[in-house]
Amino acid sequence: AIAHQQGVPHADIEIIVAYVPDVDTTEDVLEALALAHPALAIHRSTFHERKARAKGFLINETLRKASGEWVVLLDADTVLPPKFFQEVLARGANADFVVPDGRKLLNREVTARVLLGEIRPWERWDELLATEGEFRYREMEGVPIGFCQVVRRRCLDTVQYYEADHFEGADWQFSIDMRKHFGQELRLSGIPVLHLDHGGSKWYGTSRHF
Repeated sequence: AIAHQQGVPHADIEIIVAYVPDVDTTEDVLEALALAHPALAIHRSTFHERKARAKGFLINETLRKASGEWVVLLDADTVLPPKFFQEVLARGANADFVVPDGRKLLNREVTARVLLGEIRPWERWDELLATEGEFRYREMEGVPIGFCQVVRRRCLDTVQYYEADHFEGADWQFSIDMRKHFGQELRLSGIPVLHLDHGGSKWYGTSRHF
């Protein structure tokens, strides 16, 4: 999804992935991405296994390596629309904090076809939005949470992620602090993201659930 963003050249995109080596197949994915799209700048930010669930710590340490004006914080299971970066640049000229217009939860069957490459989201985006599955518009009482948060890099000198040894609440508190220091976020009306179904799996940052 990042490699197929429209209107933004690969030379302007920097990918930084925070992960614990050998927890999952992140390294294989990054190697494949580098081979398929050599113009993309891909950086690794690795951590010890004991930090695997310390989301705030991982993000704060990793963002020290970011060099762009805008930082897009993404979970591994979030899929961006093909014009997302373009829309952020077009609409966010006077904004410091930008978030998508909710997220569409894909079911397991559609997720499987996406992961197998049978469905390319950047080519069939509208079809995927029309599939069965819940659409979450303003969850958490409208406070943006961490599946996709876009901030200007300079804001991160003032606001950082809450550091705790768990994922829950860190991104919610980050949004509250961004609002406090930089005002209300800009929502990209009509531009949601997709959320892949990983129920029962051990994707990075998730726990098996029943």
